[in-house]
Amino acid sequence: MTATRSQWHGSQQPTGPKPSTVKNVVLPLDGSQTSRLAVPIARTLSTLYGATLHVVTVGQEVRHAKDALTHLGLTLKEMHGAVLDSCTGDPAEAIVRAAQQLPSPLLVMCTHTGVERSSDDFGAVAESVLRVAPKRIVLLAPERGDRVWVIRRVLLAHDGTPSSDCATAPAAEVAQSAGAEVIALHVAARKATHPGQPGSHPAPQYIDQPQHEWPAWAGEFMDRMLAMGAPSSSVQFKLVVTGGQPGSEVSQVAREREVDLVVMAWQGEWRSQHHATRVVTRTSGCPVLLVYSARE
Repeated sequence: MTATRSQWHGSQQPTGPKPSTVKNVVLPLDGSQTSRLAVPIARTLSTLYGATLHVVTVGQEVRHAKDALTHLGLTLKEMHGAVLDSCTGDPAEAIVRAAQQLPSPLLVMCTHTGVERSSDDFGAVAESVLRVAPKRIVLLAPERGDRVWVIRRVLLAHDGTPSSDCATAPAAEVAQSAGAEVIALHVAARKATHPGQPGSHPAPQYIDQPQHEWPAWAGEFMDRMLAMGAPSSSVQFKLVVTGGQPGSEVSQVAREREVDLVVMAWQGEWRSQHHATRVVTRTSGCPVLLVYSARE
């Protein structure tokens, strides 16, 4: 069951452009063909944010830039304007260290670069990096392949809790920079208790009959998004409510609506192999931006 508002004209007044919240995009590469699938994703994001792209070599020490390009399989064109950082030691620790040394970083990496994994499994390096809970990371399941990546549609996953609010402004920022549409998706679990966080705004009880409570709820939900930094005049919003399991529902909507980027909050742990963020990252068919939301 889906209820949609095709376009939102809320009461919030449009605001002027804000400084980019991302200053540096960090792209770790290990020389494998799989890791290079993240190159166009990182380059596109660095352009949209006006950020510096840092290519970090991991897994092998490279002394000369020319040798590094050969090792990574990159061309001079792909490296234009980018900074090459060679790191040694444990790959995950090197990636985290490289990101932490830069202001306002955004990590971009594949979920795995070795043998094909099961749908709920990540590579050892990605798992180790995620344990540190980076503030922002874009994960790409390499099964997506090397299709051209242009951001036309952004899916913001929001469960109605305040902890999800931290993903709203980042979703609006990247959509505004790309001239993309934002789909705000709320998955309402049937017969489930309302979220326990103070300030939560769960969907109406009767999602099968949205005419009963839907208009007021949708208005409040979208006003909350606008207050978090989503500009009403420059970004087109669609608000969608579905019922079911959050991970599979977000992935299904992402695939059906041909979404180019999913943005969602996470709290630094997966809790289980079937956690929603893990499922979405591996099965949505597009890159996923995880925005860290500290536990209260």
